[in-house]
Amino acid sequence: MPIGLLADIQYADQEDTFTEGRCQRYREAPGKLQQAVKAFVAQEPQLSCVLTLGDIINGRHATQQEDIQDLDLVLELLQPLAAAGVPMHHTFGNHCLSLPRDMMLRRLAAIPSQDSKLGEEAAAYQEAHPLSEQEPHMHGWNGGIGSDQMRWLRQQLQRADADGVNVICSCHHQLGPGAARATHMAWNHKSILEVILGGACVKLVLSGHDHMGGYACIQGKHFVTLEALLEAPSGANAFATLDLLPKAIIVTGHGSCRSRQLAI
Repeated sequence: MPIGLLADIQYADQEDTFTEGRCQRYREAPGKLQQAVKAFVAQEPQLSCVLTLGDIINGRHATQQEDIQDLDLVLELLQPLAAAGVPMHHTFGNHCLSLPRDMMLRRLAAIPSQDSKLGEEAAAYQEAHPLSEQEPHMHGWNGGIGSDQMRWLRQQLQRADADGVNVICSCHHQLGPGAARATHMAWNHKSILEVILGGACVKLVLSGHDHMGGYACIQGKHFVTLEALLEAPSGANAFATLDLLPKAIIVTGHGSCRSRQLAI
């Protein structure tokens, strides 16, 4: 069954901005999301799920209540998926954490995490790896995974290898060099990549964050960065569906999302 994909909806009730010549169309995001959800609900065969790849809101308003109102609107627009029996799965992005982590976990029905430990590990990692020409990914808008998450990932992939199961990983920040700009990679992407390349099971890593999108193939594994809905041109959109075939993964892009045929 196919999977629906969305990246960087990043809604906010605010004026457009421009970054590196690209326009962030915040107030157009709800209309585009509504169109994407309609397309997902109408999909035949029915989608097995819809996966968001982080930053469903922009956040960073003057008050938390304004951020909550933005989140409320996005979740309301996603509601037809639940009504149609299509599950939602969310990846957290840096903008998502404009609201408290425990609130986002609760509102998005996501897997709990140890917030205090993550904070401690993040601070220590940043101190040991300051932003530099050698580590351009250490910007504050990026992040990484902690020791517990790394251990869990390694165990899951080892189990999948033993069972002969193929795996798709999703994360907000890209892990595969070349699939996103160096300034938009996960802090400890090199360590995570070692784990992913350590077995045969992972076939695809999906991410958002770098709004322009990207792709790399590393040791036969595919790394795809999905183009941002936020930056889709006026009158266009940006979302995708993913089909799993015995010998290939087909990404069918809509609007400014690229289509890809990935051999496995």
